[in-house]
Amino acid sequence: MTLTLCLLIAAWMLTALLYCGLGLDTERLHKAFRLAGLPAPGPLPPAAVMIPVTGRDNATETALRSLLEQDYPNLTVYLAVYGTADPAHALISALSSRYAHARLVHAPEAVRSGQKNQNLLSCLETVAPDTAVYVFCDANHRAKPDFVRRLVHPILLGQADFCTGYRRSRLCTTEPAATAFHAVNRFMLFLQSLPFFTQPWGGATAARATAFKRLDVAGLWRRTVVDDSSLAGLLGKKGIPVLFCPDALLESSARSVTREALDEWLYRQLFYPRVYTFGAWLLIGFCLVWFAAACAACPYILFQAARGGGVPFLMQAAALLVLCGQILLQELLRRRIAADCPRSAWLKGLALAATALFRNYARTVAGRSIVWRGIRYVLGADGRVLGVERKGDAVIPS
Repeated sequence: MTLTLCLLIAAWMLTALLYCGLGLDTERLHKAFRLAGLPAPGPLPPAAVMIPVTGRDNATETALRSLLEQDYPNLTVYLAVYGTADPAHALISALSSRYAHARLVHAPEAVRSGQKNQNLLSCLETVAPDTAVYVFCDANHRAKPDFVRRLVHPILLGQADFCTGYRRSRLCTTEPAATAFHAVNRFMLFLQSLPFFTQPWGGATAARATAFKRLDVAGLWRRTVVDDSSLAGLLGKKGIPVLFCPDALLESSARSVTREALDEWLYRQLFYPRVYTFGAWLLIGFCLVWFAAACAACPYILFQAARGGGVPFLMQAAALLVLCGQILLQELLRRRIAADCPRSAWLKGLALAATALFRNYARTVAGRSIVWRGIRYVLGADGRVLGVERKGDAVIPS
């Protein structure tokens, strides 16, 4: 009985940490550690923002404009696209003509790496040699005008060689898949705010150019499928920390998301750690099992008690307390991060998120390939790209 009570208490603590962490405002969480002030808009070292662009939707132009209209005074923005047939090509060509500090980069077809990596490599080949800071961003998130200044600030102060931000999503629908996407994103933002979980995120990462070159990150990207997770693996092996910048958060909207798209996205988020940061993948699996036990233990104990299973009163009371606490915490979380979402839709979204996480984690155990932007990449045990398959093509060995 003592062991069961300890497990219930541990389950309660884990669940409370999860829900409270998800509900916390990350900026408040880091208020005590936030760097004071920003560098004055004087002579700052040259910086380059590199954005791989694929496809175009209603938010692409707004997102790209927000990155082109940064208040960093010595900034060049490189927009890389593969092929003139890409729907984004006309847009970034027009933006490159309109903004003097924008550069259009044509990337070749990727055969030994992910296409996103190839786009970034093409940017790196074009960057001016005196560039002091590299900033890597995605093309579908909105940035505040001071985003770049906040992201590179610790690097300019000499406090870190690698910094990262993340995105803060806003729920714009009550669809279960979008709600699940929003909840998982919030959880990932919470993990980013914990120093021992912080990893570079491809949508908002900055690096000191000298450190980037010294580690030969470009060489790593030439043979891997993804930029951020492979970089996280390299930095972890070298013992180099990544500093999370709570002020450098991009904005995104969780709108219409299909269950297939949710599954594909979750599979990638769980597959990359298995390949590049195996310890983190094992920890994710442990937490998933522990959370499932926390959610299932209390109803099971109360069910056995209702059947006259001889469950001690103290254990029944503890199980009831933990169960009520879980119900209360998820409701407080809904009010904190999805206040406009009806309770029924919120619960459906949480249930979908939980089942999708377990299902896709199980898929990663034996997974050897991923599909990203319509391209299938076959990977080796070390994360090296072994083959690339585009629509209508066989696997192209690399």
